[in-house]
Amino acid sequence: MFNSKKGTDDKVSNKLTTLSSQSLIKGDCSIDGDMRIDGTIEGNIQCSGKIVIGPEGRVNGNITCTHACLHGTIIGDAYVKEELTLKANCVMQGNIYTSKLEIESQAKFNGSCKTNDMNQEVKLLEAPAKK
Repeated sequence: MFNSKKGTDDKVSNKLTTLSSQSLIKGDCSIDGDMRIDGTIEGNIQCSGKIVIGPEGRVNGNITCTHACLHGTIIGDAYVKEELTLKANCVMQGNIYTSKLEIESQAKFNGSCKTNDMNQEVKLLEAPAKK
């Protein structure tokens, strides 16, 4: 179900929150653990683990997490403490703040990016609230 060249891009922990396709959440989310999004979220997401946005997943808001793997669409900023991967055919429209960034061929990214070295932590708590 989850295939990748590294084998770890889409894997999540035992604490998994899943939003299935054709589901919609309006409002901000705070998640303890990992999250997979195959539906739509209109609001900001604060996640203590990894966020995976599936090919049909869509986020209209900012995401804040430790790791992220994007296959779908995000309209907003991404604050990722460690690694952000933009997979082929994903759409990222917003700014990126991370320590490590991987962009596959055919991924679409429109925004600016600020990467820090591993000694500087991305300031996750400074993600502004979306109005």
